[in-house]
Amino acid sequence: MNFKGNFNHLAKVDVSHLINMVNHLTEKHWSLDSTRQKRYEVHTHTQTINIVFDEDFRHMNPSKHPALDVFGPVIQPIMSFIANHYENLVENKPYLEQYGQGYFIRINLVKLLAHNNIAEHQDKNFSLAHSHRIHIPIVTNDKVFFNVGDESINMKVGEIIEINNRRFHSVDNQSDEDRVHLIIDFVIPGEPCCCAEIHHPGVMCNPELCMPTDRLVTPCHCLD
Repeated sequence: MNFKGNFNHLAKVDVSHLINMVNHLTEKHWSLDSTRQKRYEVHTHTQTINIVFDEDFRHMNPSKHPALDVFGPVIQPIMSFIANHYENLVENKPYLEQYGQGYFIRINLVKLLAHNNIAEHQDKNFSLAHSHRIHIPIVTNDKVFFNVGDESINMKVGEIIEINNRRFHSVDNQSDEDRVHLIIDFVIPGEPCCCAEIHHPGVMCNPELCMPTDRLVTPCHCLD
């Protein structure tokens, strides 16, 4: 989701139980699904555990994976905080009243291997462009840097941070330790992209109407 700025710091939460669970994961767990790193070159040096995810990056009716039964009880407080945060924003009230409550379209644990990076890129599909992409570091250190636009930060364990995934972003893990983030995409149904009023005023966003701006064929300068 595009917004004014690069990072939106929402809160900091206790993730000690999740850290313990992640530390007990084996290489077999991390190797069960290699879709992400095979499909996207920038994610070659990552490993993923899908909790809520679909390969087609649909924007509704997400698939729940067996990992949700394992991690769900532990991440539920984080999910509740995120849902409450976005659903209580005044600007989102009209959409919730018209289209119903928000929902989680993707939830993944993502490991970035030591001494590797996620190359600079922009997220370019309808669902990613119309979701709030939130990172929560679970295992990290002071040699891991998240870069969005012209800003670079060292995210701390337990911080809940939305990134502007419509801007160029990258990650550098300069440490001897694998980095693990919980990545959550939250949707407010009916929430328009920032350029909706310019390109299709009065008409709800959909993949066909938004394709030129989602794919950045038509550059978006609405929040520059």
